[in-house]
Amino acid sequence: MTTVSSRKIRPASTALLILLILPLLAIFAALLMIMLESAPLAASATPTPTFMPAPPRTVVNFAAPDFELPLLDGITLVSPSDYRGRPLFLNFWATWCAPCVRELPALAEFVADTSADPAGPALLTINLGETAAEITSFLAEIGIDSLPVALDINQVVKLEYGVHNLPTTFVIDSDGVIRHLKLGEMRYEDMQIYLDALEYAASP
Repeated sequence: MTTVSSRKIRPASTALLILLILPLLAIFAALLMIMLESAPLAASATPTPTFMPAPPRTVVNFAAPDFELPLLDGITLVSPSDYRGRPLFLNFWATWCAPCVRELPALAEFVADTSADPAGPALLTINLGETAAEITSFLAEIGIDSLPVALDINQVVKLEYGVHNLPTTFVIDSDGVIRHLKLGEMRYEDMQIYLDALEYAASP
């Protein structure tokens, strides 16, 4: 008869338990540190502003600032008050501004269609920072010769009107009040829409 000897299973030693627990503790500590470090970053992702920016200057329904600037001939002075009693498109532009150049044919066409009526709508463009010779040469190159251009060499009028982007056009009613502001390229049909709006606003 064969006798099977039984062996008692020894409990795991303390050292083995420590070796098993230590990596788990290290992983837990690492996760805890990651959570603590990410909390302030999430909170600072959308900081609360410490001040409120000033509201933009109101330009619509505001009396158009008056000024005197020379035209391309360097002799004739022009002012918005010269057009009192007529709707006026006041356009700020420069030869280096691509959308300004694109809109020039439409502006010239408008002038050609309205210049015969001394009581009708008018257009005055204001060039920023360029000389009469530069502008005259540029207009000749693109075939435009009837555009009224005032010279704001020192860009003082630009500051008075708060112009930041080119082109910018102010639509001024017959009483000298700015009623509309057009940012970007002006089309011929846009000008007629603005004139219709002025007439509608003036109607009883």
